[in-house]
Amino acid sequence: MAGCELLDRVSAVGTKSVIVVGGGAAGLSAVWTLKKRGVNAVLLEAENRVGGRLGGDRVDGFSLDEGADFFCSSYDVAFRVCEELGLPLIRSKMNLGWYRNGRWLRTTVIDSIGAAIRNVPVAWQLGLLSPGFLKLARAVRTRSDYQNFSSDCRITEIDGDEKFGDYLARLGVSETLHATLRGFLEMTMGHIENASAPYILAYVGEMLLKADQIYVPEQGVGALTHALAEACGEAIRVSTPARRVVIRDGVAASVITDAGPIEADVVICAVPATKVNGLIPDLPAGIRETLDKVTYSRGCRVVIGLDHPPLPPGWHGALYPEDETPLLLDRSINLPACVPPGKSTLDMLVGRGRAEELFPLDDDEIKRRMLRAARRNPPPGSALPGDEEGLFTRVYRWREAVCMGPPGMFRAVARMRQQDREVKNLFLAGDYMRVPSVNGALASGIGAAEQAAELLGARPS
Repeated sequence: MAGCELLDRVSAVGTKSVIVVGGGAAGLSAVWTLKKRGVNAVLLEAENRVGGRLGGDRVDGFSLDEGADFFCSSYDVAFRVCEELGLPLIRSKMNLGWYRNGRWLRTTVIDSIGAAIRNVPVAWQLGLLSPGFLKLARAVRTRSDYQNFSSDCRITEIDGDEKFGDYLARLGVSETLHATLRGFLEMTMGHIENASAPYILAYVGEMLLKADQIYVPEQGVGALTHALAEACGEAIRVSTPARRVVIRDGVAASVITDAGPIEADVVICAVPATKVNGLIPDLPAGIRETLDKVTYSRGCRVVIGLDHPPLPPGWHGALYPEDETPLLLDRSINLPACVPPGKSTLDMLVGRGRAEELFPLDDDEIKRRMLRAARRNPPPGSALPGDEEGLFTRVYRWREAVCMGPPGMFRAVARMRQQDREVKNLFLAGDYMRVPSVNGALASGIGAAEQAAELLGARPS
């Protein structure tokens, strides 16, 4: 929609309206909630499609996840939203290969006593039966109310100054286990040693101790974006970047776009924390200082459509904990509805500094480099494609992949959530406002929308 048409649309929607800036999980869930409350809302998204890190691409009958690709067991809001939108969930198997000390090990999901027994030799070699891991597991279980991703998680109460790396050193964790944890988490999360100890323990609990309770919409996490976007309907305006939110006399007065200013009764800012200060330069100092502390990991994802399975039979993924070889996934093992009959995909993910090195390269060169790295030590019986093979290739670059949750961030954000009421009609939303995750982003957007609706005196949902 052209700029002048957008201005006409916003001015015509009614006497009370909300502008939502940012079309990721938080922004979409905010608009969806406002519509249910009968509040007029317009979502401004700078890119040519919505979704952000929850994005889902569709190519020739394939459904691709661009960023997030699973739901942990404590994703209470995500489960509720999927149920309300009619998205069935299926359990992810997580059968993984690990390249350790020059050879391949394989773990399978532990859903029975027999499976647990079969995993014992491999778990021992990965350090998952070591005294250090038993201490880690005990710490997760005894503080499960404080270390999870639910909307009412109490992580703020135990958020201190200790980094996860220092916590592991205090427990006396072996290098074997340390490498296993890095291989499992760092491809998407960056350097876990620098993150808050309770935050990473939440990941350990959800992804290792509850690996049999990971769920995914049957057509991938991106299906949630498509369902939310459909529910939001004409409220969405893509390719419409917000340049600035104007605060005047303690009130968010307007949003500046390339077409001109848009007046609004309420503004919900649902962009990554790193972009908020630039978008709203007149924020109170305390809020600006807290936002400056929020950091994100880097990530790069390559998806190749194939007419054959790329990994050994039954393997969901392959990890290389000892170097920066990409994480390999065949999502068709768990999600056959994501691919046409007889087809598969190979997802390759790399993070940290390696992703940063790849960002400037063109898509074909990124694909070649990641494939060559994977082919150095391929899983036994795999059929990894050649450099020029594949039905299609998509490359997704994430400069802000996963919120890193440094020590003290959760306490600081909790204080900031009180401070941001200094601007009564401005609400911040995003994963960093809760325990960072898809669930946190959705919960934050819904929470901001509920507050906005109350402020406007909207009818109950």
